Amino acid sequence: MAHNVVALIGQNENRILKVVAQQFLDLLKPFEIRGHVIDLFDPSWKPQLELLIKEGILFAFGSAGVGAALSLNDKNLWDTIQVPFVSSLADHPAQMPANHRINARFVVNGYHYREHFDVQRELIRSAQMSTMLPHGITPNPDCDKTPWSKRSRRIVFLKSGGDPEAKRAQWGSWPSKLREILEESSRRALQMPTGDVTPVVVDCVRSYGIEFGEKQELLLAMLNEIDWYVRLVRLTMMARALCHVDADIFGARWEHIDQAHSRARFHPGVDAASMHGLFADAQYIVNVTPNFASGTHERVPNGFAAKACVVSDDNAYTLDKFRELPTYWGFSWTDPDWEDKLIDHLESDRTYKDDDFERAFQLAHREFSGLSFMQAMIQIAEVVRFRERLFRHE
Repeated sequence: MAHNVVALIGQNENRILKVVAQQFLDLLKPFEIRGHVIDLFDPSWKPQLELLIKEGILFAFGSAGVGAALSLNDKNLWDTIQVPFVSSLADHPAQMPANHRINARFVVNGYHYREHFDVQRELIRSAQMSTMLPHGITPNPDCDKTPWSKRSRRIVFLKSGGDPEAKRAQWGSWPSKLREILEESSRRALQMPTGDVTPVVVDCVRSYGIEFGEKQELLLAMLNEIDWYVRLVRLTMMARALCHVDADIFGARWEHIDQAHSRARFHPGVDAASMHGLFADAQYIVNVTPNFASGTHERVPNGFAAKACVVSDDNAYTLDKFRELPTYWGFSWTDPDWEDKLIDHLESDRTYKDDDFERAFQLAHREFSGLSFMQAMIQIAEVVRFRERLFRHE
């Protein structure tokens, strides 16, 4: 039986995909499964992969579908070598629709959020097998290195940004009718708590009397614009709020923020290998959630695993799962006083004891087990192989 698992990575800001993929693969070592990360931007990736194919591969996976469409002799690679490939999909499908519609029996769409699964089923309509995957994190080895009261950073916000007005200005080149839909959809979406923007855009398109028929590419393009615009608006709102407190903001594309008059300090993005240590030396981890309501961003459980306090905008999932945790504080964008409350919370003189972090710490490792994520991919790979054995003559 094959004992190799391969993670394919591509564009890799701050080495995040390479580092995280290796951390997940390392969880399989006790089961004598060897993990390999192959960087498709490395000129030597082909011979690396060819060697592993000869040895035998249990399954392969790639974040955002990277590697799913590789070909061999003008056919999908994974179909040709009959190795299951799982696309680990955490972004809105409108961002890269082609990665959710791969013409291959051995490629599976694995979604971390129910809303994205539904968008694929209702708008993209791929013939592929699709499944839900648990969202996992890996343990933080530095979580007990520094007591909360002794940590050197008060507030950490680890996220790259972008200017929402620059994004909105791009709509000027769109046809006037579509531009009106984008403007109205964005207004409606920004009046809502954190959640899926898809229904807002679809309803708005219908209210303008447009039906795109069998081809949904233009609707998906509009969805992508609204999804990104809303995210950039809220990221910017958070960064500007943090300018009033003793925060460290790590990431690119914050030039549109007035940093000269800010209490917060702006830093370049950090290498992903440093993330565990950075979180474990912070008292508060700040999160802004992308546009979904069926889960949380991995920054939240990673904050719990670092035994830090976590601050985030709430959605339906966090209100259900985290509201009783003493080290979690959530807010709604629909609260007109959210910024004042956020600042008051971050500047509070409340202190936390080790015991205060235990519930969130245990929840992170119970509900966001990285091993469960890897096991779920092993299980769906078994299903793919079973199906092919059962129907190999069709």
